[in-house]
Amino acid sequence: MRCPGPLANGRGRGLARVTALTLVQGAAAGAAALATRGLFEALRAPGPLPATLLAVLAASGAVIAAARVAARVSGERLGQSYARDIRMALFEHAAGMPASDVAARRSGYMSLRFVGDMTAFRNWLGLGLPRLIAGAVLIPLALIVLGLLEPAFAIWTVPLVGVALAAITAGGLRLRPLHRRLRARRARIAAEMSERMPLAPQLDRLGRRRTERRQLDRRIDRMVAAAVARLRLSEALKSVPDALAGLAAVAILVAGARVGASPGTIAAGLASLGLVLSPMRDLASVWNLHSAWRQAARKAEAALARSQRGTYADRKRLPSGPAEIKLQGLPLPSGQAVSLHVAPGAIAVLPARDGDGDYTLRALAGLENVPPDCIQLSGICITSLSRGALRRGVSAVGATPPILQGSLRRALTMGVTDRMPDADLEALARQAGLVRTLDRLGGLDGTVREGGRNLSGAESAAISLVRARQLRPRLVLLEGTTGSLDAGMQERIAGWLNATGATVLRQAGAMEVARRAT
Repeated sequence: MRCPGPLANGRGRGLARVTALTLVQGAAAGAAALATRGLFEALRAPGPLPATLLAVLAASGAVIAAARVAARVSGERLGQSYARDIRMALFEHAAGMPASDVAARRSGYMSLRFVGDMTAFRNWLGLGLPRLIAGAVLIPLALIVLGLLEPAFAIWTVPLVGVALAAITAGGLRLRPLHRRLRARRARIAAEMSERMPLAPQLDRLGRRRTERRQLDRRIDRMVAAAVARLRLSEALKSVPDALAGLAAVAILVAGARVGASPGTIAAGLASLGLVLSPMRDLASVWNLHSAWRQAARKAEAALARSQRGTYADRKRLPSGPAEIKLQGLPLPSGQAVSLHVAPGAIAVLPARDGDGDYTLRALAGLENVPPDCIQLSGICITSLSRGALRRGVSAVGATPPILQGSLRRALTMGVTDRMPDADLEALARQAGLVRTLDRLGGLDGTVREGGRNLSGAESAAISLVRARQLRPRLVLLEGTTGSLDAGMQERIAGWLNATGATVLRQAGAMEVARRAT
């Protein structure tokens, strides 16, 4: 999958709108400079000040203010649109990756992709590119105005501006490695903190509190050093226009005195100089924003280049009735391979154990990238089945179903397309052993925490059972976690397995449940 482009999805038009608003600001500023010269000249003559010039000066300020706000709002919309597309692309790609590859990503890495890097994407399109355009438009325009006011102003000022821009460019190129170093150190801290925070009480009990604090302190010191180095250079670049301001003002005053320019012309020249300095300060920050964006984009491109599962290729359906399973040399993480044949409606034991067993169950659910024809369900290669066929036809029952934070109703119906009325759903949940859960959470509207953290293993297993009963699958994958459930929960699962007639493939840990089903 390709990384979304900054100008895709109509953002090119939005950037053109920002450019037009910037041009409006430049034209208004130029008009203000010319009006200023005219008013200064009028001060030397008897009579009232020209009302037209006063109106132009007042209106130009209002136009600049309105255009600046409009440009900033448009830029923010562009940045948010870009960040949205990046988030969607990363999620879509992760959804198509093998489950084992996603699980291998550290939570700090995932949070950095979806949270930290989004600021870099949003700021580049929302602030960086508009500021770059503003600089490219306003700086030449201001220098042209200086030349129109008095050619000597431009002759003296243009070399100074050129030197300042060269200094900003040279310093900006040095920002990239500083950003790369800072980002790597932030990512390391984010990953380690996300790993250690849930284990903090246990680490304290093991006597690791001081050790972990020292390690964290050292890493934070290194990150702070990288952040200060980047900030020092970034602020130094922003100070270049301030250093230029004094020299350029002196140049305009000296040039004006030498050529005998009027005070009004000199005042207008100084006003035009301000039009140069503001976008130059923004250009200094553009390098900072671009460096952050470039690093984030490089990581996003690497993430989007990871392999995808080869599932849902032909969108075929499973035939009616219990599924037949054929595993033919399915490669396992341990380096071994498994072959197995299970007749329709049979209950079979999965020969692969531990991690290999978990991988095989995920592969049968369509969650892993498997070679063609290694897995066939009822004579159909698993990669040819549609997403809906796999979701409805293959159900896993165990104590670790995927659960998102939300209502209990949502947890019970996740993956179910044809949802039953609340009364029937609640009755089904009570039959599955969730009577106390419904009372404790406050019914179907009760809140289930992220990952089912406020549920017991038996309650989570009951939720997976309710889902499976709604789907009426052709193949049930019985996870090893069911072996540690209480006898009542095992009886309910076994009773449903006897009634459904579906093919059952179980891990060794689920032996007691399977024996009850036979």
